[in-house]
Amino acid sequence: MSARHYRFGDFELDPASRELRDADGPVALPLKSFDCIVYLLERRERAVGRDELISAVWGRADVSDALLGQTLSRARRALGDTGEEQRFIRTVARFGYHWVAPVDVADEPATPRAAVGASVDEGDAATSVVPQPATRRRRRHVLAFAVMLAGAVAGVALFAAWRGARVPDAPVQAGAALVLPVEVADDGGDARWIRFGAMDYLAARLRERSNLTVLPSEQVIAYLARDGDAATDPARRRALATKAGASLVLAARVRRDAQGWGVELDVQDAERSVRHAASAPTPLQAIDRALADWLGDPAIAEAPARPTALELQQRIDAAFLEGDLREAAAIAEAAPLDLQRMPEIAVRVAEVDERAGRIEQAQRGFERLATTAGVSPVVHARALYGLCAVAFNRNEPERAQAYCRDALAALEGRHEPLLLGRAYMMRGVIEDQLGRYEDALASFARARIEWRAAGNLPGEASLDNNEGLAHAHHGHFAEAVASFQRGAAVFERFGVIDHLASSLAAKSDAQRMMLEADDALASSTKAWRLAPRMDDPRAVLAIAYTHAQALLANGRLDELGRLVERYDDGTPAAPPEFVLMRLARDTAAGTPPALADADVDRIVGRVLAPPNPGSDARLSRAVDLLVDAALAQGRREVAAHALQRLRDAGASPLDADRAFVAALAGARIAEAGGDEVGAEAGYALAVELGLAANRADQWVPAGAARVIALVRAGHLDDARGIGGRLAAYADRDLGAAQALLALYEASGEAGAAERLRGRIEVLRGQRRAAEHAP
Repeated sequence: MSARHYRFGDFELDPASRELRDADGPVALPLKSFDCIVYLLERRERAVGRDELISAVWGRADVSDALLGQTLSRARRALGDTGEEQRFIRTVARFGYHWVAPVDVADEPATPRAAVGASVDEGDAATSVVPQPATRRRRRHVLAFAVMLAGAVAGVALFAAWRGARVPDAPVQAGAALVLPVEVADDGGDARWIRFGAMDYLAARLRERSNLTVLPSEQVIAYLARDGDAATDPARRRALATKAGASLVLAARVRRDAQGWGVELDVQDAERSVRHAASAPTPLQAIDRALADWLGDPAIAEAPARPTALELQQRIDAAFLEGDLREAAAIAEAAPLDLQRMPEIAVRVAEVDERAGRIEQAQRGFERLATTAGVSPVVHARALYGLCAVAFNRNEPERAQAYCRDALAALEGRHEPLLLGRAYMMRGVIEDQLGRYEDALASFARARIEWRAAGNLPGEASLDNNEGLAHAHHGHFAEAVASFQRGAAVFERFGVIDHLASSLAAKSDAQRMMLEADDALASSTKAWRLAPRMDDPRAVLAIAYTHAQALLANGRLDELGRLVERYDDGTPAAPPEFVLMRLARDTAAGTPPALADADVDRIVGRVLAPPNPGSDARLSRAVDLLVDAALAQGRREVAAHALQRLRDAGASPLDADRAFVAALAGARIAEAGGDEVGAEAGYALAVELGLAANRADQWVPAGAARVIALVRAGHLDDARGIGGRLAAYADRDLGAAQALLALYEASGEAGAAERLRGRIEVLRGQRRAAEHAP
């Protein structure tokens, strides 16, 4: 390879040392993806054909389209690029790829680096390199954090890298079928859409005309992301079927012939493979005839009323499956107007818009279909589900619930397990957000039945995660952690990076609420390291916020400060989550800002009216931090103003912590003003509310503050009552340990106090060591 060094965008690439760096250091990148970048970059004066690139990088010709697509997708993700933006690597339709970004070339050796070898093999464990969040990437799926988990495989990054330890294979389901991407012997410009479009068409027709469970196409493609050769090797097909839990594998090959298109459909079980051949004017009709021959159902082969429209649907679906939203939109826009107006096409266009973040455009498309007479029940339900997703994205749960109810009503009595599963799970997510725990669990159970019937393992994993969220919202944190762990294991197995990262982040939140700070940080760190491989900046922001809170809980203030700087640039557009994290970090470091009432109003206003309606910032958290900072500055009147803003706002189903924060903040303000009675009442209420919610992260700090206040007032017997509860947390929570120390010292228990001093030094030492670790 060339000894030159290349600079482009925020990156520097050294082919000789096989290193790609950005402003934060080495960027993790699989070997083949690195080689593709180098080959395209060094031939940037022209487009490189697909076959040329495969031959140069792999040294052989039999590399599947799926493996090539996966490799280029990883390259783009590492560069903060996407298949839609294509700022560095542009897809040349029906040919190959072209490097299009400006490049500066340096022949002299680069400055020596401390870390070399950022390229990693696809099977390696996640690197410890701190990632650069994908803040410049396109919005692909803009639902809130819970809905990203609720989206199941609908929003999956299909070619995401597969990493981590092996997970046991799925149980084989009798009568479950796995349909592979279709091989195309003669390209002629049709190979791309036929490969995935005809695959999905065959799977859909098999669901319609047989009693078989057919695995979702997205699930199959995710498996092939790890072993692309399994699509063509019969022995590896069986291994793939075993991993996916299927008893049958269907592999189709199509080629042009005298009648138009010929197809060979191989149906393979554990003992044999049987081939069914057919010909027809179009590839989809040929597939229908081969399927009719296998199932003995001649009605399958009846020609569709509008074969052109059917092919257009599959072309759009194929691009959607590949994650190429730009291509999917272009296909629809290039179609004749009469086809574009067909409901089956229009709903696909609206779904592409929604996934690409064009929310207003998607809403208009869904609304037209939802109010058009004569639309099929399935299309009507898809439109209503789309409106539900849009409403939920805007934090309008009541409207979302109504749309979801109507979508389920439109599907009543129909065999549509994938769509029903999504709708039931969305309903459960909404019910959970509205505080209806039992209803949410019932809806999740209905979704599990549908997805189990469809063989949708990632869908069931999404259910595990959403059940985990519901458990966590209602104080069942141990159950929540177990649910998140089950979901994460499946997402890791399928290579579904965005859902895996979100599972780990949710697990971290639950662990933090149990005051398991070390475990929470371990989980959030794993999630944060996956951020560069995610497309949705909102999902990355949610994970960054979880990681920030875990860093704060562990006293890692320097790391927290660096993370805050990434997101809070001091402008009105900065995410309010990180405005709050800056306030928390400065207060914890002993340098709280000098707040006035106007500052309180400004921060509260940003939280209540964030730039992004799906913000995770909550008023209760803002007021808690504002009161803490104001009291640290001795500005009791500013703290009281912040508390009043919380009381004026009233209760909200989207912010369940308001009552607790109001009680705790009121107690602290009363104590600062010398009102012992008011402080005791407030602390007692805060402890009661925290215990009722099973939130150790609430009642333990409230209990610690109450013990210290009681000790100061000389009420040692009352202090011992709550101190006994705190003792279980004194070995891991610094505040609880300090409160007990005050109690032991006031009670003259010298031995217990001395032992506790040693533990406090350990806790403080752990924080100092972690903070100053390289």
